[in-house]
Amino acid sequence: MDDLPAAVVAARLGAAAVGWPVADHGGLVRHLFAQLGQHRAGLGSWAVGVLDCAVWDLHGVLAERPLAHLLAETPVAGRVPVYVSWLSLDLRSGNAEGAVRQTARQGFAFTKWAVRAAGESARSIASLAGRTSAWAGAPVAIDALGTWDTALAAAVARALPEGAVRWVEDPLPETDCQEYRELRDARSPLPVAFGERVTSALGARRLLAHCRPAAFTFDVAWCGGITEALRLLDLARAASIPVHLHGRALVPAVHLAAAFPQVAGAVEYQLVWEPRRQRALAHPLKPTGGHITLPDRPGLGLTLRWP
Repeated sequence: MDDLPAAVVAARLGAAAVGWPVADHGGLVRHLFAQLGQHRAGLGSWAVGVLDCAVWDLHGVLAERPLAHLLAETPVAGRVPVYVSWLSLDLRSGNAEGAVRQTARQGFAFTKWAVRAAGESARSIASLAGRTSAWAGAPVAIDALGTWDTALAAAVARALPEGAVRWVEDPLPETDCQEYRELRDARSPLPVAFGERVTSALGARRLLAHCRPAAFTFDVAWCGGITEALRLLDLARAASIPVHLHGRALVPAVHLAAAFPQVAGAVEYQLVWEPRRQRALAHPLKPTGGHITLPDRPGLGLTLRWP
């Protein structure tokens, strides 16, 4: 976890979890959110999420079972497909074509690239997305990182080359149901993905029902942890919305995708940032042939690499 949620856990939430039955995940999460009160969203949800993931890890260790096997009543997938994102690459730079082509040849389910508004026209953004897809030799996902607005997103949709883009993730600064519904109902609807900012099942149910995204991309830690993620998976299954779990909480995301492969598709692997985070682990998770092998150790299967 990062420093800020760690500080919240250390100052308040960790003590609130002491003595709680390790298998009562729903009760613990409700208790933790009650401790936060009006500060539930944002950092509060993230702090609850990392603590909930830790408790699930402990549960798996005590049960001597990998977390995916603890979660699923049916056989789990031994390997989980991943898609790769490289959001720090400037697609307008001279080395972008080579980087995209090389990345796309590594067997990932698909690739995702950042296209910020940067004051450019819709036609220019659509052209850039089309070139990126041509370099990759397949449709690509685009992450707008919340830098577009409704008018720009609608204009890009009209200008996009056919079949170039799987989805545009988080085009709008806020996950506003009305604005995303307008994009869905436009004459040229934009295929969108969202989920990173979703922190409640109630909000997710409304968004999925009214906005019908091309993909639901919530983060297992940011949404409030594995316990909340299970509720979101159920909502996505009921709404027939594909799930592609965000990569910031890669290890629990891999376990969830292995446990529920019929709902969760390829998990995001952040090409630049994830290897840096994995340096803290004795057994890093590395994609091979576009897949990550599920850890066979108990719990999340994490062993910290101590100095």
